[in-house]
Amino acid sequence: MGKPVDRYKRLGIPRRFCIHGHRITVKILTPAGWQRHKFPRDSVGIYDPSHHVIGLRSELGDTEMQQTFCHELTHALLDEMNHKLSFDEVFVDNFGSLLAQALSSFDSNLKR
Repeated sequence: MGKPVDRYKRLGIPRRFCIHGHRITVKILTPAGWQRHKFPRDSVGIYDPSHHVIGLRSELGDTEMQQTFCHELTHALLDEMNHKLSFDEVFVDNFGSLLAQALSSFDSNLKR
């Protein structure tokens, strides 16, 4: 699967980005790192709005990692808008999946 450091660039996932002046950090975490952050064990990704962190589990495959990032990015965007759709997992899942598909078709971004 490669080191987490290699995956950011290879998958087109940013290490950090800004929304509404908040710096969002993206962390690809090993199971031990996931546990240290006290993220839910049954989740493969999470957006923590109180710390402005998107966490992604390192054991995800590449396509699943890209889709999970887009899912959590959707949560981050909706949370910054204070929009109730952030709590609608079906909407977030569908929108995140469509976003991942769109980004994967860009020449220089997410690659399959």
